Amino acid sequence: MKTSERRLSINDVLTSSKKGTLKEVFGSGTAAVISPVGEIHHEGQRIIISDNKIGPLAQRLYDEITGIQYGEKPDKFGWRYAL
Repeated sequence: MKTSERRLSINDVLTSSKKGTLKEVFGSGTAAVISPVGEIHHEGQRIIISDNKIGPLAQRLYDEITGIQYGEKPDKFGWRYAL
């Protein structure tokens, strides 16, 4: 999967939503794993994202990360440590 890292403004998000190109929004982190965002409210505008449900990419990432955490999937990056 091709990825990039860059800053996004709220205007970028609003424009993508209006164009119909905004498919999913989620945050990720160590404790949060993947946290989907179902709605964004900004200056009186309301955007519903992915019908307020987890999208396929967020679900795929969640399954992969939790699979590694629970030892159900291989840890190719050496993230897990035995205590």
